[in-house]
Parts: sequence; C-alpha cells; structure tokens
Amino acid sequence: MFRRLIVNADDFGLARSVSTGIIDAYQAGQLSSTTLMVNMPGTEEAVDLAERHPGLGVGLHFNLTEGRPLTDARSLVDADGEFLLRGELIRRAARGRLRPDEITRELTAQLDRFVSLGLSPTHLDSHQHVHMMPTIFRAMEPVLSERIPALRVVVPAGRHTARSRPATMTVNSMFRLSAASIRRRFSGGTNDRFVSLHQLSTSQPWDKDAYRSLIDSLPSRGVTELMVHPFAEADDLVLRYADDPIRDVRLAFIATCRTEHRILTEDGVFDDSDIELVTYAEVG
Repeated sequence: MFRRLIVNADDFGLARSVSTGIIDAYQAGQLSSTTLMVNMPGTEEAVDLAERHPGLGVGLHFNLTEGRPLTDARSLVDADGEFLLRGELIRRAARGRLRPDEITRELTAQLDRFVSLGLSPTHLDSHQHVHMMPTIFRAMEPVLSERIPALRVVVPAGRHTARSRPATMTVNSMFRLSAASIRRRFSGGTNDRFVSLHQLSTSQPWDKDAYRSLIDSLPSRGVTELMVHPFAEADDLVLRYADDPIRDVRLAFIATCRTEHRILTEDGVFDDSDIELVTYAEVG
C-alpha cells in the first residue's frame, strides 16, 4: 500500500533562486506541488516555469508578511508601506488592530492576480502560516469558501514534533486548536497531516534519512503534506535581505533551504519507496 504524500514547496516566485530550485526538485521527481507568491518581482518568471511544467500542482501562497500589498491595506503595513514582519502582525492581531476588511480585499486581489496570470489554484496556503491565525482566517473565510478547492492545514504530526522547548510545544498546541476550527468551517479538501524538516531538533542532521524517518513515523492512511523550501545557490536572496531587520535569521533560513535543495535534487529521497507523490487536486 502506497502512502500518499504531497511534497509542496513554498515561496515560488520569491526570487529566481527559489523558483529554479523548486523546478530542480520537481524535475528530480522529489516534489509534486508548489505555492506561488503573486506580489514579488519573480512572480511572472515563476509562472513561465509553471507553464513549462504542467504536471506541477500550483496553489496560492497567500502573503501578508513579505513585500508590499496589492491593495491599500494600512493595518497590514509599516510606515514605508511594506508588509509587517510576522511578529508585529501577530501583535497587531492580538491587540485587535488588524482590519478584517483589508485582509479580505488583499486575499481577493492576490487570487485575482493569480487567475489573471493564467493559473487556476489547486489549493491555498500562506507565507509563514498566517492563515492559521484565527483573526486572519475569519477574514479569509468568505473568499475561501467561494474560490479555493483545498487548503493546507498545519497540524504538526509525527514523533519529531515532541520537542522539549516549551515555546514549540505551545505553538504546536495552538496550531492543533486552529486546525480543528478551520476544518469545521472550511468545506473544501485539506491534508490530514503536515510535516517538515523544520520540526527536527537542531541536533538532528538534515539528510535523506530524516525525510524518510518523518514520513515513516506517520499512519499510512490519508494524505500528508511535506513542506519543503529547496532554494538553489545564488546571491539574489542575500542581496534582497542586505538591510533586513532580521537579516541573520533570514540568512540562517536560506542556508537550511540550500541544504534541502541539495538533498532533494541529489539523493533520490522518494525513489524506490512506498510513497506516491500527489497534489492537492487529488485531495477530497
């Protein structure tokens, strides 16, 4: 019996190294799906790559924390008109300072742009999982029910999620509560479980065996999403974040993503295995 696995790469369109890295992993047969950011300079280049690889599932990577909005969304941006960093977005949400109507308009605009580029979304997820925040999901809900066939639900799963840090355990508990609420309210398809190498403790190596260990620790029934970020080697993201207030965090993340690219393109993670790679178009 095959385990059904969606290997989805986030951040398609963020930069050339990101988009080409995703296609590299797809061509290597280790990736089935991706989600597109529609407000980035690399968006149209990513669309061109998607059109040349029609077997790749493409959804919308709804974005409220990178670049600039497509609408006039003052509660979602800083003094320079840039989207807030996730930490500040969370703080504004907790203080009731996000305008739900602005979230709804921004989601509608990003979906409209996606469709105008000639694509039909297989599903929706979000940059840095912002759609899992109850305030944001409630504002998104009317649009999702009308226009989105499937949705990523972040439900940390597998033995590797039981990390000892209290903060991580608290976040995982919040995700589980949010996931239960979203599944009650959203009528479309969702994944049954969610995993990524970012769940591993810092002492565990990132290698082919780490992927297999994550997947093998899960039940075979249902559909699991494995979130990946296979960024190719290039200087574009380093230059993009040259003056970023959390530059060190960004660069550390980029380094792990380059490792993920190498593993997915060189090590044949899912070759000769009991894994069937699928897309969100097959979730129901």
